[in-house]
Formats: sequence, C-alpha cells, structure tokens
Amino acid sequence: MTVSDKFMVNSDAGRMAAARYATESFAWQAKLDKRDTLRLDLLVEETLGMVKSMLEDFYGQLWFSAENKAVDIHFEATADMNAARREELLSMSFSGKNASKRGFMVRLGDLITGAMHNLGKSMDTYGRETMQYGIVHTPELMGSNPEMLTIWTLKNYKNDLNQARGTDSDASAAWDELEKSIVASLADDIIVGVKGDRIDLIIRKQF
Repeated sequence: MTVSDKFMVNSDAGRMAAARYATESFAWQAKLDKRDTLRLDLLVEETLGMVKSMLEDFYGQLWFSAENKAVDIHFEATADMNAARREELLSMSFSGKNASKRGFMVRLGDLITGAMHNLGKSMDTYGRETMQYGIVHTPELMGSNPEMLTIWTLKNYKNDLNQARGTDSDASAAWDELEKSIVASLADDIIVGVKGDRIDLIIRKQF
C-alpha cells in the first residue's frame, strides 16, 4: 500500500498550491496516468472547495492511500468553534440561506457541521434536510480507522434517494443535485466517520 504524508490544508493560496502538488506527486507514486491524475485533481479540488468555507472553524489535514490503483482521499477535521459561531453556521445551512450556492458538496458540508454540533446526541439528529438519506443508523467502525464510527456513506445516500425520489420532491431535487456533482459522479463512495471532536471524510475511487 502507498500512503502519503499528511499535510495541512487551508484557504491560503500557498497551501492550496501545495495540495495540488501533493496530489500530483501521489498520483505519480500510485502510477496513475494523465487522465486519472486529472480526475484525482478534480476530486481534491472539489473537496477543498467544500472544506474552504469550514476551515475558519476546523483544522484540516489531507492525505492519500492507494492499493492496486484503489485510491482513498482522506480529510481529517477537528472542531474548534464556539457555540455562537456553531449556531450561526447551522442556521445558515438549514434555513435555506445561500440557496443559490446549494449543491451536493454544500449539503455534505452541512452534514459534517451538523455532526460536529450534535456530538453525543442521537445519530438521527445528524441528518438535516435530504442528507437524512444515507445516514448509517447503526454506526459501524470504519475499516480504515477502527476508532472512527461511520455515520454516513454516499452509497447509502444514492440508494435511499433512488428509492424515495418517486414520492418525495425534496429527494428528487437532491438526486438532480447529485447527478450534477463532480465528486458524486467520480467517486465510488464517500464515507463520513466521527470520533469525539474529530471528523474523517474518505473519498474512495478505483482507477
């Protein structure tokens, strides 16, 4: 298995450039061709775009692992926000504000923020709006990190939405968003895990 070093990511232009360099360096180590390297770049770029709005309140690290061209993009975030700021983020996420910026990755960011907010509460409270689809109601240990509990997966989300979109207009709209998402179309799965004040996001892709 090939594993990269962990590196800090934030909105600083230098750190974003470093993330791009690290991505391409890892793609070379994993023996990805030019086309697959571009896909990996897109997955990382979209992930960092989602995380960028959260990094004021989260410390983030990004790293990669690969085995036989099955690549995992790991993002680890640790909560560091006061109660007032947390409530502000949640109210903006779930009240419909910034509606023009809604999309699958924004909803995923909402889910992560909600998970941070609701630590210690029922897993059912993690899902807001249509992100309630995909919630793992009986959390399981993440295979890559036995200390982390899986709370949400893209595979579950797709399956739940597909079953609900015939009768639920919100699920139908969320399905349309999903089809437009670069990450959702490229990734084989996305796994969100939680332990204490830490969230792990894994984007899985078989090249």
